[in-house]
Order: sequence, then structure tokens, then C-alpha cells
Amino acid sequence: MRPVSANDRARARGAQRARRILAELGGEIRDARLRAGLSQEELGRRLGMSGDKVWKVEHERARSLSIIDACEMAAVLGFDLAARLYPNGAPVRDAGQARRLLRVLENVGAPLRYRTDVALPAIEGRPELRAWDAMVYGRDERTGIELESRLVDVQAMTRRHNLKRRDDPVDHFLLVVADTQHNRRVLAEFADLLADLPRLRSATVLRLLRAGQHPQNGLILI
Repeated sequence: MRPVSANDRARARGAQRARRILAELGGEIRDARLRAGLSQEELGRRLGMSGDKVWKVEHERARSLSIIDACEMAAVLGFDLAARLYPNGAPVRDAGQARRLLRVLENVGAPLRYRTDVALPAIEGRPELRAWDAMVYGRDERTGIELESRLVDVQAMTRRHNLKRRDDPVDHFLLVVADTQHNRRVLAEFADLLADLPRLRSATVLRLLRAGQHPQNGLILI
């Protein structure tokens, strides 16, 4: 059976949240419609949709509801619909980031092996949304790998990494940072925040991986 990836878990969480939002929104629309003294058919007529669709939205029977329809329903009833994004877990990696990570992982040699997008263990039955960007296994040890393409808030990044290392203790931790002028400048400016991650020579780390050896804790520029 195919292992459940962090992406699968994120989609499942998103679908669950969508169902909850639809239920809450349906209840709010029903209450607003009743306060306005409108029937489902009248509201549907004003919106250019059937009264049956309004009924489905209000009774959690609509399998989906577009943002446009939801905003129009709210506006006709005298409300504005608000929506926003906020972080809930690990950032999505784009193709460029994936290629950079692969430049490290393609050097992993036997008896080591690796996996990408490795979820942290769930705590107290709660679903875990965080995941290591990659994990190297072998010789009864693990190396957790995190990739950062652009350093912005080093303090927040360090806190995020430390929480992962606390909740899923690994034997080694490797931070892979994109080798850009911006990132070099940030690393020099905030060296004190990364005191426990010495700068390692990329060639040395890759050579160790090819030899089937785990690297020491540290960071490399790739």
C-alpha cells in the first residue's frame, strides 16, 4: 500500500476544513435569509440560481460552492464574505527547490537510503502536518534534512527547526541553504542564531553521503 504523504494529509485536512466551512456558511446564509424575510426561491431568483440550490447550501447538501456564488449570496443578504490564507504547516516546495534538494539526495549511497516529505510522528493522537523535507536512514541512525531557498526570518526558521528536532529527535541534522548572495549575507549577519550548525563544506558532506556515512550536524550551501 502506498504510504500516505504529507501532501495527502494536507489535502485531507483541507477537504475536512472545506466541509466545516460550507456547513457554517450554510447556517449563516439560512439565518440571514430568514431575518431578511426571503424564501429560498426568492433568494435564488435574486441570485439567478434555483431555490433547490439555496436549500442544498443551507442544509449542507451542496458538494461545492464557488467563491463567486458565496460572495454574491452574502452581498444580496447584506453581508460581505471574507477569506484569507494563513500558514498551517510546512511550506510547499516548488520544482526549483525540489531539484536543489535532489542534488544532495542523489549522492546518498548504500547502505544509506532516503525518503522525502517524511511526516513527524503524531503526538497524543493529533494529526501531524509537519514533515521533514528529507530523511536519510541507515546504520541505525537518521539524518533529518531541511531545505531553505531564501532566508528571511532566521529566528523563526531556527525555532521551527528546533521544534521539529525536539518532537522527532534525529541523530543528525543537515540544513541545506540555497547558495545565493542574499543567503550568504543573512548567514553572516545572523551567525549567532545558527551557532549549533557549523558551516560544512558541501563537497565533504556529499562525499560522506556517497560513502554511506551520515554527516555531522551543520549547514551547507548548495
